[in-house]
Amino acid sequence: MKLRLQITKDQDIRFISHLEYARTIERAIRRAGLPVAYSEGFNPHMKFSLASALGVGVVSKAEFVEIELAEPTSPLDAANALNDALPRGIQVLAVDAVENSAAKLMSVAGGAEYEIFLPYDKDMSTAVEKFNAATELTYEKAAPKARNKVKLIDVKKFIPAIGLTAANGVVRLHFHCKITPSGSMKAVDLLNTLNQYYALELPINKADVRRLDLYRSDEDGHIWPMLDSIYKSTK
Repeated sequence: MKLRLQITKDQDIRFISHLEYARTIERAIRRAGLPVAYSEGFNPHMKFSLASALGVGVVSKAEFVEIELAEPTSPLDAANALNDALPRGIQVLAVDAVENSAAKLMSVAGGAEYEIFLPYDKDMSTAVEKFNAATELTYEKAAPKARNKVKLIDVKKFIPAIGLTAANGVVRLHFHCKITPSGSMKAVDLLNTLNQYYALELPINKADVRRLDLYRSDEDGHIWPMLDSIYKSTK
């Protein structure tokens, strides 16, 4: 039996790394006393994973953790126990259970929904219109593990369109980003792309990035939730 839970990464902990976020969840699983399964061998490790890594500084209402259990247990009881063991900044929003033979959670994620808030008092509507009308935009991103090399990203393959609203010197960008077997792209790379192509000078270091949802999808663009059940926190 595998538990699947939707959890948060709130403002209070937005700047912890993905590794530290995972370690915090692992410690909470132990404190909750869940009958989690462990791998075999000389150095056994807890069988749990996160569906999609989140960048440092990004807030999320849609992180998903999958926990393999050594014995069946009530999903709701497990969710309550884990919620009580989690620190401030992480909360359980939903829970589901599947058989151990089910595909890994990270393999079924097909897309994510984001919004970005940032201070900007210039009109960027023309730039957004040009972005939405473009059929292809290539962003050159420095390859993190290769000196003097760049990775070419077909931005429109991942983000077909952007929504824009602006008020009181703050703009809000809303978009969906595809997740494919070959990868995805970060929200900050979208801002870099807009600056590169349209000379907007967006203050990327002041961007407030939020992941609103993570979901399954198919080739025809249909989307559906990662989990099939709903859970209300006891906190």
